[in-house]
Amino acid sequence: MKPNKPILIAGLVIFAISVCIIFPYESNKSNYIDDLKFTFLTLALSMFILMYSLMGKHFFKGLLFLLFSAVFSFACWSLFMYNDFWGIIPALYAGIPAGIVAGLVFLIFNYQFIKDENKVSRLIKRCVLYSVILLVSSVLFAKGGDWIFELTEYLKNIT
Repeated sequence: MKPNKPILIAGLVIFAISVCIIFPYESNKSNYIDDLKFTFLTLALSMFILMYSLMGKHFFKGLLFLLFSAVFSFACWSLFMYNDFWGIIPALYAGIPAGIVAGLVFLIFNYQFIKDENKVSRLIKRCVLYSVILLVSSVLFAKGGDWIFELTEYLKNIT
């Protein structure tokens, strides 16, 4: 299936506008990440448009996969990282975004790199790939912290 080029270009333009114009404008006026409403709205819109242009008639399957990825990640976070009742709250705030990021990265890797004719081998590759991507995104969400801030402070101290 070939990507729909006008829709793909529209998604890329919306993404570029979001990153290059809306984010700098809103970040100057905001103190918290919750204040970046238009940035998140346009990023989500561009993601949906790009998914639709690349996936075509399988767009709803991709959305369903992202939903199940978020739920699975939340379940893994609440089972493995937090065993008390109040551990559900951090599992909600970190598990769901980690699942969505892992799902999006998996969809990209699955589309580009997994081209095996044997269905069993392809399924095993997909399960291993998704598990590794979910593990990496979960570790980054759990232990990553504000690595961009730390990196820029480190670079300021060097110069």
